[in-house]
Amino acid sequence: MDDGEDALTASTLRRLAREFDGPELSKALAEFGFTDLIAAHPRSAVSVLFEAMGRAGTMSTALQDVLLRPLAEALGDIDADCAVVLPAMGAEYGGEAVGDTMTVHGVIVGRPAAALLVPVFASGAISWIRPVDPAQLSRRLVAGLDPALAMSEVAADEVAAVTLLEGPVAQSVWDAVRTAGRLALGYQIAGAVGEMIDLAVGHARDREQFGSPIGAFQAVRNRLVDAHVAKAGAAAALEQAWQADDQYLAGMLAKSLAGRAARIAATQCQQVLGGIGFTADHPFHRYLFRTTVLDSVLGSAAELPVQIGRHLVSETGAIPRLVEL
Repeated sequence: MDDGEDALTASTLRRLAREFDGPELSKALAEFGFTDLIAAHPRSAVSVLFEAMGRAGTMSTALQDVLLRPLAEALGDIDADCAVVLPAMGAEYGGEAVGDTMTVHGVIVGRPAAALLVPVFASGAISWIRPVDPAQLSRRLVAGLDPALAMSEVAADEVAAVTLLEGPVAQSVWDAVRTAGRLALGYQIAGAVGEMIDLAVGHARDREQFGSPIGAFQAVRNRLVDAHVAKAGAAAALEQAWQADDQYLAGMLAKSLAGRAARIAATQCQQVLGGIGFTADHPFHRYLFRTTVLDSVLGSAAELPVQIGRHLVSETGAIPRLVEL
């Protein structure tokens, strides 16, 4: 795309994210050709849409479109009514497989699909499998903090399954799926963090104490600066991840920094907002809940640094030093 087409596409995606939500947004994105846009221009499509959804507080099935792209490249055409089962919170895989049967315990975000693709641990390695009869899997809508995410828990014990990918190819695809998902979620978290900061800044300008806006006080400014710096760091990591030599490592780092920025913004912006930030009438809580849940998907800001360390050690055989003394 040239600059004019890129700007028009970005403007359209932002408008759709603001005007629609849930199934309506998914339908609008499908009509716009978002899946084709991911294939042709993944960086601009993912960064613009997911940051816009983060700022607008909206949700769609676009995350599944992003997750399915690496699988489509490995498997060929994939049924449109299909979804990737992600590991349950704190787990590394979506289940385990022994022979022709599998045990599944995972979550689906955004799309209540009929056909399921599951990354499982089988014979000491990762495999991609598909349940023969998806109806055998129990599904439970997870309301939790953020029901609008349309997250479902899926589970089954020892159901018949078909292996789609195994060996090094399966591992490579799983790494690509996780990286794509982490970048998309990172942008969505960063967008929500930006909105949290804007809400706090607006309050600091309007709220007066001792005859002056509270934003005039250095303590308030310092809190907002802390949140802004954390968000800027996450945004920079997300952009750099697209051109990193080790994209898997860069994806983990970017998602971790986005989750960290969300925690810092939640703390600092809440302090600036004071009592109004705790009320159901103020929109701050929606972004707080959204970032809290999204941070837990595909590794949280608390979990990912450990995984980053393991990855670095496995690649180099030693713990790297940030500064050579």
